Amino acid sequence: MIDRAMTVREVSEYLGIRQHGVLFLLRAGELRGFDVSLKRGKKPRWRIFPDDLDAFVLGRTHQTAPPRRRRRKPKVNVSKWF
Repeated sequence: MIDRAMTVREVSEYLGIRQHGVLFLLRAGELRGFDVSLKRGKKPRWRIFPDDLDAFVLGRTHQTAPPRRRRRKPKVNVSKWF
């Protein structure tokens, strides 16, 4: 992976979604990023650290539970009762 902060375009290409989707995730707080624009209040220029992107992907990864094993009923030895 990349060892520097990634742009919105690079993150969108990595995740396979549109840039607006990445911006939505940033505004919603699901994806951590920081603004490098020179003037506050202007159009933000977001950068995302690869570690934050990895944490986001791991948080969204679906992990299946191991298959449940059915317990078998114990065999009853009927012959000893008679």
